Amino acid sequence: MLILPKEAQIKEQNDARQGITDHFNSEMERILTANKSKNVYWILGKLKFPEELGGKVGRTFLEASESKPPVVKNAFLYEIDNQRGVKTLLWVTHPDGSMRLPTLNKTIRVTPTKRAK
Repeated sequence: MLILPKEAQIKEQNDARQGITDHFNSEMERILTANKSKNVYWILGKLKFPEELGGKVGRTFLEASESKPPVVKNAFLYEIDNQRGVKTLLWVTHPDGSMRLPTLNKTIRVTPTKRAK
């Protein structure tokens, strides 16, 4: 088994992160171009690392919707307003149960409550 030095591991992680970012950006551009005639729509995105692929290969999902989708775990949502020419990141949900609301500059955490006996 090959053991990479720490610097090589960090470079490999950064390269993988940049590859995922580039893929999302190209898919986002494709969706924006395809939907430029719509006034307002939403783009839901998600990234998973399935165990059946060893947990090291990312599966991406990016889809446009004419109706605002509900909050989805481990996902993000953009609102696209072509009339104003604005793309707004509405929320990002994380695996730890937190939800980032960039427009409000706030993060909320959902913790399960104990049930009364």
